[in-house]
Amino acid sequence: MRSIRLAHWLSLDVVCGTLAYQALLHDIFLQQYPTWAELLSMACAVWGIYLIDRIIDRKKGIVLDQRHAFQAKYAHEIQIGLFVLGIIGSISVWNLDLRLIGWGLGLSGIMLVYWVLWYESRLPALSNSKEFITSLIYALGVGASTWYRIPWSWSIVSIGTLLFLLVLQNLGIYTMAESEHAGILGTADTWKRILLGAEMLFVILFLRIIINSHEKMAFLPFATTFALQIWIHYFVKDKLAYRIWGELAYCSPLLYFAYEFFSK
Repeated sequence: MRSIRLAHWLSLDVVCGTLAYQALLHDIFLQQYPTWAELLSMACAVWGIYLIDRIIDRKKGIVLDQRHAFQAKYAHEIQIGLFVLGIIGSISVWNLDLRLIGWGLGLSGIMLVYWVLWYESRLPALSNSKEFITSLIYALGVGASTWYRIPWSWSIVSIGTLLFLLVLQNLGIYTMAESEHAGILGTADTWKRILLGAEMLFVILFLRIIINSHEKMAFLPFATTFALQIWIHYFVKDKLAYRIWGELAYCSPLLYFAYEFFSK
């Protein structure tokens, strides 16, 4: 259990979940798995983003949970790790398609602008939109190695929206819980309404996709992740203590791949 907590404090659970959904999207749309370069570059990018995000939070004096505390304690080692991630990510980029590199640079630009604005507090209302921006970047980024290969369609937009809503639900649950814990009830009430709308929209969109899909089992991970987050949202009292399970929920595509393996 300690190893799982350590992985959570280092945001490795987020990385594993991202790679799992990246592979799932490849399987759904391309009937193949990502290349090693696509997996490696995704892992380096996601891990680096989350580590840098924690550094920015700490510099702004925001220490919300054990992840911030752990990474503050080992700040020097984290910086060395980021340097190594940069080297590995740069090597993997040489084996990527130029179109995918362009996609990644575009997302990196958006992320960089957001970080600067967030750190400098240039936009007073930006803090309220952090969860929306993160969810959008995740939905665009996790499927980047799939999206650039195929023409845009209703199916792509729908599944991308499902991912966006899942991540928004995840982030919203913990923002709501943190606001309640801090006594900021207005923000907590706002997120209750946002979550209700996001969850209703997810159910409607998911049912429409399932009805029109011939590969219904491929969407089981979306339902599993959503169900786990619903459980945390409505049935868990201390939601912040269960954050690790909310992150591990994104590893649910591994269940689908196990089903595919054993059903052959």
